[in-house]
Amino acid sequence: MDKKEIVESISYCGLICSLCHLADQCDGCKNHTYMCTNHSEKWDGCHHRNCCIEQNLKGCWECDNFPCNKDMYSHTHDVRLRAFARCIREDGLDKLAEYIIGNEEKGIRYGYQKDYDLNRTRMKY
Repeated sequence: MDKKEIVESISYCGLICSLCHLADQCDGCKNHTYMCTNHSEKWDGCHHRNCCIEQNLKGCWECDNFPCNKDMYSHTHDVRLRAFARCIREDGLDKLAEYIIGNEEKGIRYGYQKDYDLNRTRMKY
């Protein structure tokens, strides 16, 4: 996976759709053909997507209210997604992609129940 492919597949919330365990079933929330199964069967089910579209934002990291404590940024949800979006906000999309690629080269895999989820090692975000 190259940097451009990663950058182009980053969702409104900061997930990297092309590296998702559902990538073979879903083209991501910025693609209008299929809904990610983590939400409802309709695009209407994702607060982050709808909010970003309403505000004409490329992602939550551009929002003045980031992090909003709604949906996947709630305090009951995993902090890592907010960390990825904060990284984008502070360092940019390209730099996040470089971090992901660098970690992959070190054997630290992104995706559901992979190294970021298992907390096996320290990663650079």
